[in-house]
Order: sequence, then C-alpha cells, then structure tokens
Amino acid sequence: MKITSELTSSGTLKFSQLAIEKNKKGERIISLGLGEPSFSTPELIIDETIKAMKSGFTKYSHSMGLISLRELIKEKLLKENNIQTDVKNIAITAGAKQAIFFALMATLEPFDEVINITPSYVSYIPQIKLAEPTAIIHNIDLIKKDFSVNIQAIKSLFQKRNIKVIILNFPHNPTGKMLNSDEFLELINILKESNCYIISDEIYERLNFSGEKQLSFGAFDEIANRVITINGFSKTFSMTGWRIGYVHAPSQISDIIFKISQHINTNVTTFIQKGACAAFNLENIYLQKFNSELEEKSKILINIINSNDKLFINRPLGGFFGFLNIAKLKLDSDSFAHLLLNKKNVATTPGVSFGENWNDHIRISLVANKDEFQEGIEKIVELVNEEF
Repeated sequence: MKITSELTSSGTLKFSQLAIEKNKKGERIISLGLGEPSFSTPELIIDETIKAMKSGFTKYSHSMGLISLRELIKEKLLKENNIQTDVKNIAITAGAKQAIFFALMATLEPFDEVINITPSYVSYIPQIKLAEPTAIIHNIDLIKKDFSVNIQAIKSLFQKRNIKVIILNFPHNPTGKMLNSDEFLELINILKESNCYIISDEIYERLNFSGEKQLSFGAFDEIANRVITINGFSKTFSMTGWRIGYVHAPSQISDIIFKISQHINTNVTTFIQKGACAAFNLENIYLQKFNSELEEKSKILINIINSNDKLFINRPLGGFFGFLNIAKLKLDSDSFAHLLLNKKNVATTPGVSFGENWNDHIRISLVANKDEFQEGIEKIVELVNEEF
C-alpha cells in the first residue's frame, strides 16, 4: 500500500473550505480558523519584490538561496537567537512547512523513532510518514490542565527507546503556549544526554506577548550540533501566500538538504527571496504593534470564554492561536465546529485535527480584526448558552 493512500486532508484547510463555500452563497462568515493575518504584506516588501523582478531577479538562484538573504538570516540568528553559524548552514525553502519536510527527509532512516508533542501542527505526522513510512511515532500529550510539558513522559521515553528525532514547537500551535524557563532547562538536560536531532519549529517566535523571551534550542552548546531550527516569513510579515521560509542546520544535515533542494524545487523563486530581504529593514514598531494587537485579543478571548462555566481556555502567550476546552459540553470537536459554523457562521478548527486525544478542544485563531474577533467569540458563547 502506498503511504499516500493513508494521507488525510488537512483539518485546518477542511473547515476553511467549508467556510468559503458558505461565503460564496452570500453568507457572512467570521473566520477564526486559519492562521493567516488579516492585514496585507507590508508595502516595503511588495515594492522591493517588484523592483527585483524589474531588475532581472527572474533566473535561478543557488539551491540553498540567495547569499544576500542568507547573510541577513545569519545576522538575525546571532542577534536574536544567540546562534552562531555560517551561510552554508542556512537553506531558503518554500515556506517553513517545506523546511520541516526537508529536515525530516535528511534525518530519518527506516524504523527510526520520533517524539511528537501533541496537540501538534497538523502536518507533522503526515510529513514524518512521507519522509520515512516505517518511522515509529511517539505522541506525548501536553498536560491538559495548563498545557505544561510532560517532562517525565519525555524523559522516560528517552530512557526506554532510541529516539532519533524530537519535534518541538514554541510558541505553540495550537495552544499558544510558551515554554517557561524550568521546562526549557529540563528539556535541555534530557536532550544533552541523548544523540537525537531536535527539530525546533520557531515560526511564531517573534509573535510573543508573554513578557518573556522564548529561548532557542540552537543557542545551547551542549546540543547545538543536533538542532535544526525552522523559521520563515509567513506569519510575522503576512506573507502566507508567498511561500518562503528557512532552515538552519548543522553541516551534516544542511549538506543533505542542499542535495534534496536541488532535486525537489531547484530554488525558491528568486524575486521573492529579494523581497524577503526587505523584511529585515522593517522597524521594530511594526512587530510591537502586531504583538500588542494579539495580546489585546488574547485578553478578550479569556474574558468572554471564561465567563461561561461550561467553557475554559488558558490564555495564549504567543503565536496565533488559543485552544478552547469544550469537554463539559460532551460533544466531540468536529461536531461542535460544524454546529458553530452552521448555526453562527463562525469557522474554527476541531481539536482532533491536532491529535486524537484532543477531541474535546477547538482551535481559535487570533488574527481576525478586533471587532470581528470579539463578535466571533461572543457567538461561541451564544451557541453554548442556546444549545447546551
């Protein structure tokens, strides 16, 4: 049996498509589903991209990406993440999603074992299976009460099994969790005693309204030669449709990614790479404003949701999402999301899309404009009051 026959559609895109169909019929839909900013790509990036097209940046680039962009990423990694590196260890990819897939292809061999922290981004498990169909996946749930990391379960698994790869994603999709300092150091202590590769998906790192900096695993010398850092431009700069991300990896992995890239897509569109260079010239005020808006909506979310004793949500501290606990409703997440869309025209994503043990949650996106976001959250509470 081909592994592709086992693939399922993305849960996030499934409900987005249902919402689009209703919208085509003239119905007004409040979208709290996808992690796509409501504002446009900054004009500076658009202008530089058009300029690049007119200046001849329409040919092939190096398969690892333009040196100019990789130099900027190198500077960023040192300044913001305390990761010292070389441009040869950085590859530009068609989005962070492709960066994750390339990292998995470069690390996994038959019957290798992978730790995946759940709930998890919907593409991690399918990508593991596509990269290595025989891989053994160990899903370890966050602790439901407060989304704390189950350190003991991770430690126990490392003691019992030969783990090849662990995927970590903080700020976290779908919960909005940030690692606290104790969790971070406990993970470092476990990982430094192992030989596994750490794929650190840091796509939401700049979207942080916790008041504390989220450290990068690649900054720690004890494990740095096994850390593969994933990042991109889609979320921070509203470039979701541009498809540009990057991966930073130790030489033994970046050399393999170089070869993979040559045979998969040759290079990321050259003028898009030039446009992405402009993102590094945007003032910090841009990010401060974005984070301030996300923080404000996170407070609206918990104030409205937690006023209803049948619902509960932990306040998101980073990223684009909150993860709503609907366990008291005694209804599975898929059914609730359908009911919400059909009765109130509010689109969300069922928690089961992020792990089989999370069928009592739904994911809520924070990126709609504030008024629409608040209306959508109020409609969730209305539905619960009317139907439950």
